[in-house]
Amino acid sequence: MSSTTKPKAVKHTLFVKFKDDVTREQIEKIINDFTNLVNQVEPLKSLHWGTNLGIHDLNFGYTHAFETTFDDLEGLQEYLDSPIVNKFAEGFLPTMSQQFVMDYELY
Repeated sequence: MSSTTKPKAVKHTLFVKFKDDVTREQIEKIINDFTNLVNQVEPLKSLHWGTNLGIHDLNFGYTHAFETTFDDLEGLQEYLDSPIVNKFAEGFLPTMSQQFVMDYELY
């Protein structure tokens, strides 16, 4: 790949293990609030989420994945710095027992 190749998009993918005492209703509210961020935070182009299908025994106990898409790294940084996202995170972060995040460019 050429060093001049421009990325098509930037992805921010979060894998989550929820705490044992987090209810299904709480998780549904988190998912609803998370998906609503697309309408509230301009650089966030899309959000997709899903649950582990259990096909492989390589998930290390993570149950949910949340994939967000941005045009560029600046958009991702604007999203991460957004007061709206930080307010959402105040309620989301305490529900997780573990998280794994990967940011990457798509070519």
